[in-house]
Amino acid sequence: MKDALKHIKSFLLFCVACIMTVVAVACGSDSPVVDEPGPSPSIPDKWITIDTAQQNFTYEGGTVQLAATLGTGVSASQVEISYTGDGEDWLTATLQSGKLTIVCEHSYTEKNRTASITLKIDDKHRCGIPVTQTAAPTSSDTKIKVVGGMADSENVSSSESDNHPFSYSYDGDKNNFFNSKFGKVTYPFHMTYELENGHTLNYIVYTPRSSWNFYGTFNKFSVEVSTTDAPDTFTKIGDYDRGEGYNTKPMEIQVPNGIQNVKKVRFVITKAYEDRVSCSEMEFFEASSHRFEMTSIFADAMGMKLKDGFTEKQIKQIPNDYIKQLGLALLAGNYDSSFRFADYRPYQEPSIMAAINKTGKYSLRDNPTGIYAVAGETLSVFVGKIYQGGNIQMLIQDLTDGYNNFKTYDLKEGYNEITVSIGGLIYILNHTSDDIPLLLDNATAAQKKLIADKTVQIHFCAGKVQGYFDIQKNTADDWKKMLDNAKYKDIDVLGKYAHITWDVAHFRSNNTDIIKTVENFDKLVYEEENFQGLVKYNKMFNNRMHLCVDYATKSPNATDYRTVYNAGDYYSEPFCNTSKFVSRCWGPAHEVGHVNQTRPGLKWAGLTEVTNNIQSLNIQEVFGAPCKLFNDGCTVNGIKYNTIFDGAYAYFVEGKKPHCSGNGVFETQLVPFWQLKLYMVDVLGKKDFYKDLYEYFRTHKSPSDNGANQGMNQLDFVRQVCDLAQLDFTSFFSSWGFLTPVNVTLNDYGNKQFIITGEDVAALIKEISAKKYKAVPSNLYKITTNNLNDYK
Repeated sequence: MKDALKHIKSFLLFCVACIMTVVAVACGSDSPVVDEPGPSPSIPDKWITIDTAQQNFTYEGGTVQLAATLGTGVSASQVEISYTGDGEDWLTATLQSGKLTIVCEHSYTEKNRTASITLKIDDKHRCGIPVTQTAAPTSSDTKIKVVGGMADSENVSSSESDNHPFSYSYDGDKNNFFNSKFGKVTYPFHMTYELENGHTLNYIVYTPRSSWNFYGTFNKFSVEVSTTDAPDTFTKIGDYDRGEGYNTKPMEIQVPNGIQNVKKVRFVITKAYEDRVSCSEMEFFEASSHRFEMTSIFADAMGMKLKDGFTEKQIKQIPNDYIKQLGLALLAGNYDSSFRFADYRPYQEPSIMAAINKTGKYSLRDNPTGIYAVAGETLSVFVGKIYQGGNIQMLIQDLTDGYNNFKTYDLKEGYNEITVSIGGLIYILNHTSDDIPLLLDNATAAQKKLIADKTVQIHFCAGKVQGYFDIQKNTADDWKKMLDNAKYKDIDVLGKYAHITWDVAHFRSNNTDIIKTVENFDKLVYEEENFQGLVKYNKMFNNRMHLCVDYATKSPNATDYRTVYNAGDYYSEPFCNTSKFVSRCWGPAHEVGHVNQTRPGLKWAGLTEVTNNIQSLNIQEVFGAPCKLFNDGCTVNGIKYNTIFDGAYAYFVEGKKPHCSGNGVFETQLVPFWQLKLYMVDVLGKKDFYKDLYEYFRTHKSPSDNGANQGMNQLDFVRQVCDLAQLDFTSFFSSWGFLTPVNVTLNDYGNKQFIITGEDVAALIKEISAKKYKAVPSNLYKITTNNLNDYK
């Protein structure tokens, strides 16, 4: 019996040994089976002994080592290691010193992944080790449930159209909205939300009401929070100002460091549009702890430098394709950051100098990026530290459908991913109310520090490079390379004072001398500002003038922030063909002159298309072009005249028409304004006459500011010319119809009443006469560029 048991025990031990041999000896292509017949005589049958059982990893990855004994005469250098599927992207196996080391990378993939590691000398000597890795937890943020809430008041009604209870602000439906009780609210107005227990609050998304009249969108408010241990004790996390008027853009409110065990969130509104309070949806989020963090790969906050030792396989685990491609390019050392990574300085909000100078607003687009987007693509953007109170936005402009075809996107500090609905050139908006000059050379030490402190770094690792030309940085050779490589239809050109956006095709076909073009337009903008005294009185605009092609406009035009021009060959001439600039400068000067019109002192009713051309004449003179008034013919009331002056003289002086009565040729009304320049500046040598006149109207109210009709502005102009010149111009202005009684409604981009009575005229003449000013020559209304010596 003992012998029988002994034999059974020996047999069982033999079977176990055989089984272990099968597991430990790697043979065959897909499973651990014995070598196929006919092994190479130089390689032993038992060429390796290794555990080929499946290796399992969690999503966090890790490292395992398997004992690996090579057969006699077999070296590790003979063993080829490969991977099935995408295993090479996330597995690394190395064979040395009697061990197979398997490294599995951290996975961000929210599904299981499998592969097999194959060890092979030849097709007859191979084995496979299966590997699995569990799915990563979701990286999606968790929306925290709102379990209740209350507001200081709510509009509750049995009528569905009037029913807007507070619960509508957290019901998940952005097509309805909460509204405070009808009528103006009492500030501060409170909205309090109670959240589900057990969450950390990382950010809030406020979606304003975006239907009907937009009443109630938040202007100024603060946010306070409480926790479960003290639910009625609130701590402020921030104050927010969304500007005046209504703003329907959703707002993401970050909660620094998160609020653990959050219980309640209270909004304290101190100003809302039209003094109502409304909200389409308020959402509260807990950030996923399993999302990919940029700090795990980059050594800097801007995504410009990899951490030391980062490998290609580690980069390939990145779930974000944009960041993955950036990381691979940085690793390879072939990442071109030109235009992609740049500093964007602050510029003063253009409305500030417009208010001071009583003009239109200069450009918002002083920060071109040289990057363009394609509609529907996702832009990957790193944003550096944003100064306190800073509001940084990305603007995308597609001029195909006109200048107003643009969209802005808020940028937050850190990494941004934005799917854009519009394609086109990209600009950064970084505006401040600070007094900072357009040119850094003109900044004081304090202003330079302020500019440096509010400069924001931005890195576009997606989007396409177009480039832009900057006269203060680039050369003609740079320009040639930009044009050669330009893929988008338009390109930005920055001067010191002018910013041109024009189509690449016209620049190419005209072989544009870009240096001369920029110098021309810089001079045009500067000399217009100089003529109206902005240089003298240190009130130059702190933004550039934007002159831009517009594929949708029917004719050139100007309004706040820009002047635009048709896309045809004719209007491209002053921008693209420097030999045509002097003969064509009137058009751009006219449009820039519109923005520069001082209102209402030099732009009362009837003069919108008149006094802007004081600047057009000035620019003609600056560049040596013949004066339009005395060289171009015109037709007035069907009668042809050799010059505009002749037509004006016949219509107003001989015809005794009121100056406000148009005749279809706006330049005829321009004549007396330029004659003032000819006499005061060219004859009497009072070089600052117009500069001082503009300054007066910038710093003093006009009669219409106090409720008077537009005719009183015209009489005030006569008064201020006489007072400034210390001369009696009443006969001159009488000849040109400024002092002719009139009662009309003028349609000058809107109807305005224009009344001057005989009593008004008599009173003004008496007022000026009492000042004993010397009278100007009685025939001054005949002065031209050809007879200046007659008046000296």
